[in-house]
Amino acid sequence: MPSSTSNSENFNAEHQSNAYRIIPDKPFIKMLFIASILLVVGLILWEMLAYKMHHTPGTYQTGFESMWAEERSKLDSPNNIKVVLTGSSRILWGMDIHIIEEHLGSKPLQLALPGTGPALFVKDIVETTDFNGLLIVGVAPFLFNRMDEGYFGKGALDAYNQQSPSGYTGAKLHDFLSDYIAFLDDAFSMPELLERYTQLPYRPGSKKLLNEQWKLGNIYQERLTEMWQPVEQVGSFDNTQITNFWSGGLSRKPPPAKKINEMAQISIEYYKPLIAKIRKRGGDILFLRMPSSGDYLKFDLNSDYYNQMWQPMIEGLDVTAINAMDYPELSSELDTPEWSHLSRKSQDIFSHKIVDFIDQAYQKKRGKSVFELLNLTKAE
Repeated sequence: MPSSTSNSENFNAEHQSNAYRIIPDKPFIKMLFIASILLVVGLILWEMLAYKMHHTPGTYQTGFESMWAEERSKLDSPNNIKVVLTGSSRILWGMDIHIIEEHLGSKPLQLALPGTGPALFVKDIVETTDFNGLLIVGVAPFLFNRMDEGYFGKGALDAYNQQSPSGYTGAKLHDFLSDYIAFLDDAFSMPELLERYTQLPYRPGSKKLLNEQWKLGNIYQERLTEMWQPVEQVGSFDNTQITNFWSGGLSRKPPPAKKINEMAQISIEYYKPLIAKIRKRGGDILFLRMPSSGDYLKFDLNSDYYNQMWQPMIEGLDVTAINAMDYPELSSELDTPEWSHLSRKSQDIFSHKIVDFIDQAYQKKRGKSVFELLNLTKAE
């Protein structure tokens, strides 16, 4: 009876006498050349399709995390920053920082985040930096009163506090390449296209493809953000997908008056010491209620946000504030194609007008100009 040792020896001898893997004699150089040609052709076609669908180079997709963290870090070193913008997406899409600089004489630092209340970020700026300028806080009804990290807050804070070297270099590489390559737009990835442009049957329990978040805008250097052109066309496919997304939240009933009053009181207790602290070192906070329309405005009116939340909150905080809905030139005369954000053209108009409204609000509330507060010379 043969032993296991002899079996092993026979097995090894057999494999030693035969090649473990025979590499076929193929024209590998030619194959590599053909594969490279096909890859280049495929990328060109992919890029052409991206252009056809209005995805263009020069838009950044790290603006809600890595770029936000980079902008936030500017407050940690000596700087001449006089104005910081924070809040949610409405003030992000509503303010052109270059136009604001033209009228104010100082370029704002854009730190607003979509789907995110400003509470944690206002507290961070007031309590962990020496910023002593004007903190303009965008107010979107009810989202403003959330005290958590919101939709993008955690990613932004993680990128600011503990971004890994690979995360940092990856974001920088992505931003650099996106200046030249359109198909790098995250909204143009294959999973996104399959989700948004295929008519697959709906299975119970799966997500509804046409009720997911949609591409709303483009982001440029220093987080200048503008509405994506296809969304500006009211009734278009892309515009409808945005309003479909909003409709999910707007279909619920507005909070009862008692709950709204409780939320107002929580906001007063939260922001009051922060306002006092930044005023003590020469700065201030201004609340700016951004415009809306359509079903968003209907929801706000049905909840009586203005009287139940806005007025009690502003009076309780004794803060300088502007409600765009009080001024047609800042709201109803402007275009909010998907109910919640200003179009690119209206963003420019709003940005040209808002500095004068801010100055008037300070003259009325504090008896002095915002230019005096910030030690700036008013542009002629």
